[in-house]
Amino acid sequence: MPETLISDVRQIFESHQCYCEVSPYHIVTEDRPAGGAVTVRRVHAGFDLDVYGVKMSRAPDPPAEYWLVYNKLKELVDAVRHESNQPYSIEVIPFGSTIILDTRNHLQPMAMLRIRVTHTGDIHEPAGAAEQQAAKAVETQLSMLGVTAGRGRG
Repeated sequence: MPETLISDVRQIFESHQCYCEVSPYHIVTEDRPAGGAVTVRRVHAGFDLDVYGVKMSRAPDPPAEYWLVYNKLKELVDAVRHESNQPYSIEVIPFGSTIILDTRNHLQPMAMLRIRVTHTGDIHEPAGAAEQQAAKAVETQLSMLGVTAGRGRG
C-alpha cells in the first residue's frame, strides 16, 4: 500500500480518536437428540475486535473516509490471514448506518467497524491458539496505525 495512503488512514484514526475493544465471540448451539431433552451450549468461537471512532458528521450515511478505513482493515486482515496457515476465518463487518452513543463521554456519537476472528472447525469446538494469535496480530497492526487499545482518549 502506498505510504501516502497509510499516512491518510493513520491521520483518520488519530483525528477520530479511534480505539479498539476486544471481546470474546460466542455462539449458542442446541442439540436435539431423538426423544431426548434439548441441550443448549454456549461456545467461545472466537473474538470480536470493535474499532470505534468519533463520528464527525451528522449525515446518516458514512463519509468516504469510513469506507477508506473499511478497505484498509480488509487489507490488514487479508495480510494477517496470509501470514498464517492456520484454519480460521477473519472478516471485517461494517456498521455504516449505525451510530453508537458513548455513555462515558456525554453521549458522543461513534462509528464502528468490527473485525471478527472465528474458527472454521466444528461449531461445538471452542476457539483455540490460532484464533487468539490472529486477534493479537490484528491488534498489533491496528496499534501500528495509531489505534489505541481499550477505551479512547476521551
